[in-house]
Amino acid sequence: MKALSFVFLGCFFAFSVATAQADHPLDAKTLQNDSIILQSILKPAIQTAGQQGQAPDWKRLRTTIVTRYDDSYGDRNITKAKIYYFYGNDWAQFSTAIVQYTQNYECKDSLSLMNKNAKMILQHSDNPAEWKAAQSWVKYASDRNPSNEAYKATYDALSAKIEGK
Repeated sequence: MKALSFVFLGCFFAFSVATAQADHPLDAKTLQNDSIILQSILKPAIQTAGQQGQAPDWKRLRTTIVTRYDDSYGDRNITKAKIYYFYGNDWAQFSTAIVQYTQNYECKDSLSLMNKNAKMILQHSDNPAEWKAAQSWVKYASDRNPSNEAYKATYDALSAKIEGK
């Protein structure tokens, strides 16, 4: 099962890097460096850790990235790696990572992405602070496109969840 999750991680990462230009305001050099980090640092380390039946050493990986690039590369890439690594395996850590990534790195004007991430938090998080963060993303999307019923539905569901706690 672990091997399957690493294959999934690789495919999902490849897809996210390939589509990043459309959804994220990173320049071409940053995207190229992120791709290099993925291929030369993250994928090998995650695969090796999985083969040894261990979780990746996130702190060591971050230090490696920061040493070669800088702090922003370290934080962005480790956070994104955690999103894909923990997806379906540890919803609490997944949710924490997706909130951190969305708050710090996602393009807020990608309204469908803001809604998608908010729905992930709605479905998988038990943390009221994360619900409030997600609510703010989808409120922004709904305010920018008030006729979109999907955004309104996500906002209403998060609002109900917050009020119920």
